[in-house]
Amino acid sequence: MSVEKENRRHPRIPYLCPVSISWEDAHGHTAYAHAKCLDVSEEGLRIEVSKPISVHSRISFRAERLTVSGSATVKHVTRLGAKYSLGLNLSQALRSEILIAIVRDNESDED
Repeated sequence: MSVEKENRRHPRIPYLCPVSISWEDAHGHTAYAHAKCLDVSEEGLRIEVSKPISVHSRISFRAERLTVSGSATVKHVTRLGAKYSLGLNLSQALRSEILIAIVRDNESDED
């Protein structure tokens, strides 16, 4: 039995919240979508969307519940049934106060 080692620099924190995204499609047009954040790390987000977005695409995002907006690069895309999971690398790391607030919010949801 093999155990896969997690090769992440920063741990993922499960966190569900809506995210608005935009990107330039293959035709050079700006596309928009509503996504769902699945988890967060200091330098990334994992989101779920209804349409695929190419790896290496640059996206803009806004997650009001996290009080975060910025840009990111799509690092991987995984199909999940009729949806897609995107791994995003943030262009700017999240502030530690945001990560602390996420952990506290998760803890209060468990109570």
